[in-house]
Amino acid sequence: MLTARPIPPPAPMPEALQALAPVRVGAAARCAIGGPALRLPPVCTVAASAEAVLRIPGARAAAPGSARIRVGAWRIIPGVARPAAWLAAQGLPLDALGLTLDGTIIDPLAGRADWHDGPVPPPTASALRARPEAGLVWLALASELDRPVAPEALAAMRAHGSLVLRADRRAVRRAWGQLLMGRRPAEALGWANAAGLLALTLPEVHALIGFHETCERPHKDIWDHTRQVVRQSVPRLAVRWAALLHDVAKVPTRAVSAAGKVSFLQHDSLGAVMVEGIAHRLCFPPALGETVRALVALHLRAATYAPGWSDGAVRRLAAELGPHAQAALWLARADVTSKRPGRRREALANVTALSKRLAAVAAEDAARAPKAPRGLGGALMQALSMPPGPRVGALRAACEAAIREGALPPDASVARCVAYARTLADAP
Repeated sequence: MLTARPIPPPAPMPEALQALAPVRVGAAARCAIGGPALRLPPVCTVAASAEAVLRIPGARAAAPGSARIRVGAWRIIPGVARPAAWLAAQGLPLDALGLTLDGTIIDPLAGRADWHDGPVPPPTASALRARPEAGLVWLALASELDRPVAPEALAAMRAHGSLVLRADRRAVRRAWGQLLMGRRPAEALGWANAAGLLALTLPEVHALIGFHETCERPHKDIWDHTRQVVRQSVPRLAVRWAALLHDVAKVPTRAVSAAGKVSFLQHDSLGAVMVEGIAHRLCFPPALGETVRALVALHLRAATYAPGWSDGAVRRLAAELGPHAQAALWLARADVTSKRPGRRREALANVTALSKRLAAVAAEDAARAPKAPRGLGGALMQALSMPPGPRVGALRAACEAAIREGALPPDASVARCVAYARTLADAP
């Protein structure tokens, strides 16, 4: 083990977690010793049991069925009493780096020796048998570190690619997330295809490759388009996944009219259904799966906007986009891949104009929204003997909701609101 100067963690680490002597692993360790900034939550191991970690305030399971635990921004893997052995089992030297709080580097596979600009060494056959998703992790590392991959290594990987079918599906999904969030996601998608891993883990995406060549009428190369959209997307995990999957339903929905026009009607709606299947198969956390599904279902909506829309039409679109509005706009911007400069500028300007309209009507609606009377917070604390805190804010918000919904009049006095809040506070 090498020793480096103590380095602060890449994300705030609660003191209760620090007390468990965590070891930063993977990207969290690489970031702290000179690697690229994190784009995904940092991960650490602890020797403590899951029960002990869950006693940390705010700790919860990272996802249903997952052995990982969330504490703030961190993902914790409990029960790792021997971090060096656990890291060695990762099979990839650059992925087998750990860092303790005092700056001690754990490097059981001599991964620091690969800290250069050349290709990332691929996993060995024995490493793939021990960790079947290691091939995907290898490509994800190259994408994360902005490093090349040797063509001969990709060809060799195909001989062992089917081992990925034995991998834990959560591990496959995490590897894909790491790959998509890297610096070379479009190239990494090509690598995954060349290594035979795309067809085995995401056959719906693999079906896009060469699909345009199977039509009697010419249309866009959807595979090239998808990779460009992924490359142009903001580095947010849900947006990158939606960029990858937004056109998967073009394969089953393609139709050619009698006039020779190619269409993909309802590919947004069917795509959302297909995402549900992919999310189930790869064990997406519920929130991530629902966001990706919604973004695929909504990915054409922003393109329907025209500058002549009324404020009412903009509000209806805002209601349809709901909490996914910002991410849908990011995806819509990334989905502009026209090679005609004029068309590209027009489409991007349209997305920008829609963003401004959505913000304007939201601000206008917020200004018009009924508000609780001034001084209500202090009155609630005094009348209900409450200290400042979230409970007071929740009661104040409940009063504002009651005003909006008509349970309280628009000009409700402080006393009237306090009386209403008292009924909520007294409720069992």
